[in-house]
Amino acid sequence: MPPPTIVARLRQVLGRAFRETGQAVDRCGIWGITHAATSKTLGDPPYKYNDHLSRHRNKMPLLRRGAPEVSADAAYIAPCSALIGTVRIGPGSSVWYGSVLRADRCNNGMGHGRAAEDTWRSLSRDERSSQKDLSWDGTANGGGIYIGADTNVQDGCIITSVEDHTVIGDGVTIGHGACISSATVEDGCLIGMGAILNPGSRVEAQSLVAAGAVIGRGVTVGSGQLWGGNPAKKMRNLTAEEKERLHYQASAYVQQATKQNHVMELGGNLQASDGVAVEEADKEKTNQETTESPMKDRHQ
Repeated sequence: MPPPTIVARLRQVLGRAFRETGQAVDRCGIWGITHAATSKTLGDPPYKYNDHLSRHRNKMPLLRRGAPEVSADAAYIAPCSALIGTVRIGPGSSVWYGSVLRADRCNNGMGHGRAAEDTWRSLSRDERSSQKDLSWDGTANGGGIYIGADTNVQDGCIITSVEDHTVIGDGVTIGHGACISSATVEDGCLIGMGAILNPGSRVEAQSLVAAGAVIGRGVTVGSGQLWGGNPAKKMRNLTAEEKERLHYQASAYVQQATKQNHVMELGGNLQASDGVAVEEADKEKTNQETTESPMKDRHQ
């Protein structure tokens, strides 16, 4: 993959200039309000200047390592998660609180079209290494993170692609605190809480990796199997009922994620109908108390 285009470089420089200028103006406004609202006399200790600005960036584009792309139909991306570099999130998928998806060791320069990225993605690790931008830092032989549709990455997960692409299919559930590094997870799998998938490992379709299991480097979990332990080994084959439960869990998280889409809007994720319902309930409670008050006085 060639280095970033001139347009991409220009866009990044201008974007950074506007962003930092806006933050500086906002800080001046906060300082001005604090100064105007605080009365002080000579000799008083200096007042505290509280800067409320949040500098956390949910999506972090890297000029030489690519920019995150999230489907417009994604279920939910938590505001405190981090998508860094070449990260792709499919429709219906969700990334939950505190999760970090880091694809910052690839040579997928910004500014190129989809065809160029598809060509780059199809290359082997050795082929990508031979085309890396040696004028930079010599660490561009990693890959991207590609997540399919209706997949949920639960709280506190760490997904990286230091050595090669990390590819996660459709309808996958990745449990809390799991760690996946340059591995492949096919459709309909469940990766248990705290499980670790080492580089080069592969989990085939409709499989279950138990909580805390460690899949070794280059190990393949067969389709429809349950693996557990450290190092992980096959425990048994999944039943038809257990396979069906894997699909149910993924779809349940899609529904749960859509309920939090508006969590960062003013008033949280309360819908207008909920507010009306609460207001009507308060009115009814007030009317009931007003009606009951004379009766209480009469009994007294």
